[in-house]
Amino acid sequence: MPKAKITIRVREILDDIGLGMDDGNLMSKYRLTPALLEKVLDKLVGAGLITDEDLRERAALTDTQVTRAFLDTQRALDELD
Repeated sequence: MPKAKITIRVREILDDIGLGMDDGNLMSKYRLTPALLEKVLDKLVGAGLITDEDLRERAALTDTQVTRAFLDTQRALDELD
């Protein structure tokens, strides 16, 4: 069975990335698997539309969000004690 072709508007995904949309939301919006998202990001880098630095900044932002969520959860648990 042939795979379904996914069409993504470059300007739209670049805008979403620029607005800070995380991987989960990008995958949901564009119906991508993690592997397909990686492939799309690689193509954007290859075309010179985003840089490796842009990708590193996205990862750092995600790490910061995870840390913030962890700390918020810990504070909520401490309040329950």
